Amino acid sequence: MDRCPICNVAVKPENLVRHLNDIHPRHPDTPALLEKLKEEPGRSPRRNAGPPLRIRRWQVLLVATIILGGVGAYYLVQVLTPTSSLPCLSGEGGRLYHWHTVLTIYSGAAQVQLPANIGLTVFCIEPLHTHDTSGTIHVESDLSRYYSIGDFFGVWRKSFGSPTQMLVNSTAVSPSPNVILYDREFIELHYASFA
Repeated sequence: MDRCPICNVAVKPENLVRHLNDIHPRHPDTPALLEKLKEEPGRSPRRNAGPPLRIRRWQVLLVATIILGGVGAYYLVQVLTPTSSLPCLSGEGGRLYHWHTVLTIYSGAAQVQLPANIGLTVFCIEPLHTHDTSGTIHVESDLSRYYSIGDFFGVWRKSFGSPTQMLVNSTAVSPSPNVILYDREFIELHYASFA
């Protein structure tokens, strides 16, 4: 142990310089003592500094590309995902009910096949959707409300148009987009020409 030449306190040799700076900064002998101590080897610990941090141009470009790619991918998904016409479900099955209505559409004498996955996207399951081409509309709801055939055409992004005939469970009714979809119901729509 060394002794401080000013206050005679025991101090480790490597801490004497710091002691003089911290405890006796205004003492008139401090500057001369510091100069003398700094010349002695082992008084001030050597700091092992690593190499300086160098940022290269390719690193900046890589980070910028990753950020711009992420932002671009986010906006691309937003643009390519169509907006839903009805609020998305919290999950497959609906919390209040899950019904099935079978829809058959005729264009002239030819039957029109409903596409699979109407109302299903990566980010949204709409309350009215299809899973296959059988014509079965899955009517699922988290809300206490009924859905109409017009709502299904909205999800499908097709115009209900002007059918020449509408049958609900084999009973002729006046063609209307306001016909409610119920469980185990069969709806037939006849058009002169359906596009």
